[in-house]
Parts: sequence; C-alpha cells; structure tokens
Amino acid sequence: FCNNFVMRIFIAIDLPERIKDEIEKIRKGLRGIYGKPVEKENFHITLKFIGDVQPNIFEKKKEEIKNVKKNKFSIKIGNIGTFGDRVVWIGIYEGYEDIINLHNLIDEQLYKIKIDKDYNFTPHITLYRIKEILNKKEFRESIEKLSKYISDDILIDRFYIKQSILRPEGPLYINMAEYKLL
Repeated sequence: FCNNFVMRIFIAIDLPERIKDEIEKIRKGLRGIYGKPVEKENFHITLKFIGDVQPNIFEKKKEEIKNVKKNKFSIKIGNIGTFGDRVVWIGIYEGYEDIINLHNLIDEQLYKIKIDKDYNFTPHITLYRIKEILNKKEFRESIEKLSKYISDDILIDRFYIKQSILRPEGPLYINMAEYKLL
C-alpha cells in the first residue's frame, strides 16, 4: 500500500440475525422523520470508535487488544432513545454494566499505546440518522409504541475490530479481527 493509505476502524459487538430482524422491524416502525435508516446488516454495538489509522499502527492495536480478558455475558436490548434531533437508537436493557466494563478494559489496553479514553460512553445500537423531523407528534408516538420491545437474552461471547468503508449507498463494515471472551 502507499503510505497515505488509512483505515477507518472501530471496535464493536455484532448481533445475532434474529435480533437484527427484530431491530429492523422496530426501525421500520419509526414515523414522522426523514433521513438515513441504518441497514439491517450494519446493526452493532460500538465499544470504541478509533478512527483513521495507518496499517502498521493497526497491527499494534490488534495485539494490544488481545490482553482484554473478560467472561462472556448476556444482555437484553430495549428502550428507544434519541441523541438530540439527530439519531434514534435502541439501548441496553440488561447487561449494561458488563458492556461498560468491557469497554473500559478495551480503553485501558489502548491507552497504553496512547489512544485517548472515552469519557462519556453510552452503549447503544443506532437505528436511524435523522435529517429532518417532519412530524414531532407522530415521531414521539411511534417511539413510545416501539419502546415496549425488550429482546430475549443475547449471549455476548466475542467482539471485533471492524473497518468502515464509506460509500454513497451507506457504509460497508468488514471484520478485521475477532476476540473471544472467556
């Protein structure tokens, strides 16, 4: 590769197909907004966004993360929220502490190689990026209705470093490394 080749990377938990199907139904139930829905295959829980890195640095990060040791755990997802008027997300209904803990372990390892820690990490799954709210009342009501959803148990037994390739039709995420929990 030429020297200016950079990879846009982040660390994330993937979700089982059945859960992605359920999340997609919820996303399709949102009303009164216009924008960019997240594609079903792209639903994930980000543990850490790293951003643009050179391939040699990426190798270092990959090694450092091998030091993360944590037992597998279960979560449930539920509770729909928004970040201002920009993003609709679904949250972690159960197992929140475990995800925070995993995030912190990753943060500590990466801090050793001079990657800043996150100070306001909120685990979530992005459903929709809002460009415009067309009808506030309809939007609010659809969120209230959809907020009754709580998933079954989801076993979290691994996480990934992913590369994000930005394309006009939406991002493509590629798993670059897999890490199994104990």
